Amino acid sequence: MYRCKECNAEFKIKPDYCDCGNDTFDYIEEKHPITLEDKSEIVSRVFFAICLLIAIGVWFIPMGKKTSEHKQVTKTKPVAAIPNINKIWDDTPIYQPKPEQPARTEPIILTPTKPVQKKNIINQPVQTKPSETPTPKPKPAPAKPVVTPKPVTKSEPIVKLEPAKPVYNPNSPAMIDYKTKLRAKLFSKFAVGSIQGSGSCSISFSVDKSGKLINRKFVHESDNKSLNDTVYYMLMSVPYFTAPPAEYNGETIRMNFSINNGNYEISIN
Repeated sequence: MYRCKECNAEFKIKPDYCDCGNDTFDYIEEKHPITLEDKSEIVSRVFFAICLLIAIGVWFIPMGKKTSEHKQVTKTKPVAAIPNINKIWDDTPIYQPKPEQPARTEPIILTPTKPVQKKNIINQPVQTKPSETPTPKPKPAPAKPVVTPKPVTKSEPIVKLEPAKPVYNPNSPAMIDYKTKLRAKLFSKFAVGSIQGSGSCSISFSVDKSGKLINRKFVHESDNKSLNDTVYYMLMSVPYFTAPPAEYNGETIRMNFSINNGNYEISIN
């Protein structure tokens, strides 16, 4: 079988050209269906393999060893001799408790005891031996002088003086160079060939510290719709530019467009 690489049409014989005009083909081997004879041959081979595996497995089955049976011989213990009953018999009388004695009925006489007087140990003076010397009392420690805390005066916060920002000058060399490069970047997205007729318009925008164009809008729109669409596409195609100079403080930048039948003039200020 041959299959076309373009339209995947199949041919039994390789033609020179396909109906689609292609002359390259892929060769595909034909798959023959399995007949009944092939199925029976496969089944017979599988059955023969199973029988062969069973025949080999018989040799690996462990055979149990025959254990000889031994007759258990039970040995009978000899019967002990019966002892004489006269040696076991005890003729001692049964224990009987003694009779209880009657309780005494004589009265119990209690003798009064004299009360013991306690000595007043607290009020008696302490007698010191002549050899012992009285211990001197410790002198009181001198009083510490009282220190009056000084009133805390709040220090005035330190005010950091920021350096004065440079004054913006639209005609400085740094700003003129920056605006020239920005005008070239915007002009690269300005499709002059898509404008038909003549007209003029103006746009304005600002640039933040990171170089992003913000506050983009039309100051003056033209009656020529193709000019307005081209300027709008140009302005949306450049959302970011390089960071402006340090003296630039977000002032508005204005661009003017003037088209007259293919002749154009673009200014930035």
